[in-house]
Amino acid sequence: MIGKQIKGTGFRGCLNYVLGKKGAYIISGTMCSQTPEALATEFALTRLLKPRLKKAVFHATLSVDATEKLDSETENNERWSAVANDYMKAMGFDNNQYVVVKHTDTGHDHIHIVGSRIRFDGTVVDDSWDYYKSQTVIRSLETQYNLNQMLPSWECDRRSQTTGEHRNNLSTGQQSVRVQLQALIDQSTCDRPTLPELIKLLQQQQVQVKVRLTRTAQIKGISYQLNGVALSGTQLGKAYTFQGLQKYRGVSYDPERDHPQIQSLLQQPEINSQSFDQFLDKSNTETDSTDAVEIQSSVVQKQNALLPESDENQWLKVRSQLNQEYQLPLELLDLLHERNWLYANKKGQAVFTGRRFDGETVQVFVLDDWGEFEVTNPSTDSAFW
Repeated sequence: MIGKQIKGTGFRGCLNYVLGKKGAYIISGTMCSQTPEALATEFALTRLLKPRLKKAVFHATLSVDATEKLDSETENNERWSAVANDYMKAMGFDNNQYVVVKHTDTGHDHIHIVGSRIRFDGTVVDDSWDYYKSQTVIRSLETQYNLNQMLPSWECDRRSQTTGEHRNNLSTGQQSVRVQLQALIDQSTCDRPTLPELIKLLQQQQVQVKVRLTRTAQIKGISYQLNGVALSGTQLGKAYTFQGLQKYRGVSYDPERDHPQIQSLLQQPEINSQSFDQFLDKSNTETDSTDAVEIQSSVVQKQNALLPESDENQWLKVRSQLNQEYQLPLELLDLLHERNWLYANKKGQAVFTGRRFDGETVQVFVLDDWGEFEVTNPSTDSAFW
């Protein structure tokens, strides 16, 4: 069984959609009304108990494969009613208004549940980690009602916790930043947002987002930061990369439409490939091209001469990240650090040094926020080395 859920602000619009589908009809619930208008009025009664709650609407869909539909329509609806009621109780809607609507417009058998998060006593159903709670409830219902056990897509296209993260969760009861970010992104993509909308939703939940650009100012990658810990999309799983968000999470992206908004949200240099295209245009004069190459070469030389400055205050954070994210033994990390082969820079990134047998450093490898290495050649004149 597959389940999806979103939280919204307006009952009327949601009910119009759910009951407006051809062949849709109510099979269960805790309400008396039958039309979108009357149901919205009924929902308004509990909304008066918590008028400042913005997202009072809970909308869930549950679906099974067409092969699992019972031959008897009556028996099938009775099973769906029982499944829906058990699902809502397990999700904390034990004293709430909700209506269960059967849809018949697609090949797979599915229902929609529209409910109020406000209980009759004025309290509100807690929505913390409800996405994962829903998956746990669904797995239990599959067993209870003898339905096919399904592996949800977010388990297939996401990276699991590391051993260190799992142990920390068991000892402290706190979810790792990796799991928290995966959950926040999953919840924020339920409604198939545009990329700027997703970035804004994540920012509202204290998640910092960065995009990585190519030479032609095209988006190449994306990373996320929560509570001071930054992880690339790749480190979270293929569904959380720039391409994966579009392929697996339905995020809509159009460069012409989205780049100005992304630039504004992230306050990054303008994302515009036009200037780069003009700069590299073959129609430019030979002199212009030569000047451009000389300028680029000069920039590269200056970058190579700048060595990452060590920051011991960041070392413990980097040490922990390398151990938990990449399973590198602490003994090895401490040994490399003692010999100056590994240290933390001012940005809290891991810096590895490549040396010859005579001890001369010939290359520096900086592990960036996307989980990729940036390689530079240090200057032999630098005092640090």
